[in-house]
Amino acid sequence: MGIFDFFKKKNNKQENVSTSVDVVEMPEERVVEEVVEEFVDTIPEAPSQPVEEYKVNEEYEKIKIYNDYIVYSIALQLRGEYTPISAFEKENGEVEGFAYMVTEDAYALPPQEAVSNMEEKFENELQAGKIKSYVILYHSQFDDNGNHNPAAKEEEFKAISISYHFKGSDKAKTGLPYIFENNNVTYKGFAEFSHEENNEIMNTQLIDGKDYFPNMEGIKAPETTNEAGIIIRKSNIHNLVNTWSGIFGHENFQTKDYGQYLTNVLMQSTVSDPSDEGKSKTEFEDVRFKTVFTEELSTIIPEVKTDYTLDFETRSIREWENALNLQAIVAGPARNTFGIWFFATDYAENRNKYLTQPHLNVNISGIVLILDVHQSFDLPEGTSVSEDFTTYAPSNDVPNYACFDFIGQLVDFKETELLDDGSVKGYILKLKLITNEEREDYFTIDAFVNKENMKFETPVKGMKVAGALQLQGKIVE
Repeated sequence: MGIFDFFKKKNNKQENVSTSVDVVEMPEERVVEEVVEEFVDTIPEAPSQPVEEYKVNEEYEKIKIYNDYIVYSIALQLRGEYTPISAFEKENGEVEGFAYMVTEDAYALPPQEAVSNMEEKFENELQAGKIKSYVILYHSQFDDNGNHNPAAKEEEFKAISISYHFKGSDKAKTGLPYIFENNNVTYKGFAEFSHEENNEIMNTQLIDGKDYFPNMEGIKAPETTNEAGIIIRKSNIHNLVNTWSGIFGHENFQTKDYGQYLTNVLMQSTVSDPSDEGKSKTEFEDVRFKTVFTEELSTIIPEVKTDYTLDFETRSIREWENALNLQAIVAGPARNTFGIWFFATDYAENRNKYLTQPHLNVNISGIVLILDVHQSFDLPEGTSVSEDFTTYAPSNDVPNYACFDFIGQLVDFKETELLDDGSVKGYILKLKLITNEEREDYFTIDAFVNKENMKFETPVKGMKVAGALQLQGKIVE
């Protein structure tokens, strides 16, 4: 795992980036000597030119030892990464970076907590004489208004704030405001620093291959075991983007504003009584858009309809803290043999049952994220794979989302449509994931696939397919 995974938006490839940015020119500070003209009877001398006196900016002189880390924070943002970072000055004058390291693709410290923990750590070390100074760099709500609170929502990201403390001085904060324009970021410069000082920061070159963060601290997801013997793990970075991308199609979901459509459906569901018109927006033949309303959370979840049932034992639950613990991935053995985990579409209303009743009957279905024709292969030692071979395994690309890579047999299929205008087209697949000679439906689920997410045109009964899917489930009513 990388150390900069919490606000990751593009990729986490760490590379040294020096960036040229636009800086709003600020007036240079000058001290101009007063020029007094003396008039005499002789020809007057030409007045002398004003003499500029350089004024040392003490704050900049202190902070400039951390220019590398200011530029590093900018470089991270330009790569779509918004995690807080920090650096400190050792007693010998060396400067080193510190950051929290994400140890699993599920949990990271919220920005407010990360900044607070860093400040407490460095204040203790400063008071103990272990360091001479420190800086903490994080994205904030600062807009030349004194508000350096960490940003948590998209509309709050206004600046890179620097919280710093040097031995013998008071703690202080400054900020580098920025604006988003046409998918670009423009940095407006530190108001306290001159044009030349801002340029000196922005022109700082990062050293290729240098380890700027030799000091890291791992972050582990909180974990407890409750009285029912169920392990409760926490997540705070997951969402339903991949799920909805499976419903609407990956490319369409990127180019069309389905997010606004879902928001409108959710709002209409909160204010109108159930009616045929309302149901047409959330209830379709094979899929429903399930609206969830609680005092804490309102959301909408796609749910593939099915009557397929498994006896299941809950061993662990990963609750999504960022959804107020009302969404979760549930894991354990099914039929007392094979292991599965699934996104629980009914977790908001049945959370107490999941936490206290390990043995359940659950409806299991799936949303296929990608589907292709399976290509026959032999095992490395040369053993041939039988024609009825099926299998599934946890996805490495999308971990902790109940996603699986699979090779399955297409037992049956039918075309289906979503939305009131039928514009989202796909198939309901009856997909065999485990071959069992004694029972045809040992693990054969109903799964929705958007036609856009298929790499072939026409399905055929009995064909072997491969791809990736997300399992979902709910307690049988």
